[in-house]
Amino acid sequence: MDDFARQFETDILRLAYAYWRGLCGDAGMPLRRQIDPLDLRRLLPNLFIYDVVRAEDGSWDYRFRLVGTRISEAHGGDHRGRLLRDVHGDQWSRIEEDYHGVVRTGRPNFARRSGFAIGKDYVTYERILLPVSDAGDRVDALFGAAHYWMG
Repeated sequence: MDDFARQFETDILRLAYAYWRGLCGDAGMPLRRQIDPLDLRRLLPNLFIYDVVRAEDGSWDYRFRLVGTRISEAHGGDHRGRLLRDVHGDQWSRIEEDYHGVVRTGRPNFARRSGFAIGKDYVTYERILLPVSDAGDRVDALFGAAHYWMG
């Protein structure tokens, strides 16, 4: 286990990260076509894939592509096809740099936060964002896993 993975509290994140690392090989990130969420069938409720949406002005947003049922529950519904900025609303400014940093650097991001909620009274979560490429030259999607403790 590397230093990045030592931060994770749950096996959900450990297993998703190990899968992603296994796909990377010598590259910094795997190709999107290599990812098959069914390889992680047991984790599927906690997995996501967000497409990177590049605007003409150079800004980025992220579109829900794959959203596990536990994530949908924590976010107040199935938001496939919607932009993260729209779903997170006022909370987006609190978390957007996590996403932008992965696109900029091509390096994974880990977060554990409390008090963040969409449609819930209180949520503590841990989440990993893992870069994925279509052709190997830039980050085109974010693959990851999240675990929520809801109250």
